[in-house]
Amino acid sequence: MNQLQSAILKTLAYADVFDSPLTLKELHLFLIGQKAELKDLKKAISELKQVEKSGLYLFIKGQRQLVYQRQKRAKVSLMKLKIARKVAWVLKTIPTVKMVALTGALAMNNTQKKDDIDFLVVTSKNRLWLTRPWIVFLIELLARRRHPGDKEFEDKICLNMFLAEDCLKIPPQEQSLYTAHEICQLKPLWQKDNLYQKLLKANSWSQKFLPNWKP
Repeated sequence: MNQLQSAILKTLAYADVFDSPLTLKELHLFLIGQKAELKDLKKAISELKQVEKSGLYLFIKGQRQLVYQRQKRAKVSLMKLKIARKVAWVLKTIPTVKMVALTGALAMNNTQKKDDIDFLVVTSKNRLWLTRPWIVFLIELLARRRHPGDKEFEDKICLNMFLAEDCLKIPPQEQSLYTAHEICQLKPLWQKDNLYQKLLKANSWSQKFLPNWKP
């Protein structure tokens, strides 16, 4: 087995942890630690007996049920996306909020009905701790906030990550494959001042984990 084939299996195994088969494009974008051309990826896949395909999706042999599951979750994700957009636009009324983005399973269209909705929020410089209470207040008014200890949190908003526009880089001690995925797969719901591109540039370290990824 060569390095590319090993990276393919590692990537599909990582996706399997989240019950998610991958399209060829997704496998290429999120290929772990290995720069590769699409044509080389296709060839390597064709030689791997441990990989199966159903429709558009690739997965570890024996995990075919994940395809139906992902198709089902894609439909659920569309409904949750509508909720996420409404809440995000309410947060736009706060002048010091500069970007609201989806992270987690919904950002990959792979969320379950019972799941919450993960947000990343970017605030103005030196305004993070002043802005956060206003965000929490508005989400409480909408009856959408997920609270610590909640046993049921369907369609609730989880404020997963806060960043300030002058401090967009994830600290070295928190840089990992998981965090690289969170950065690369996030989906801006709205932004000001080109914050999304600035966030990606500040976290170019993620290319070490996902060298083929591009927005």
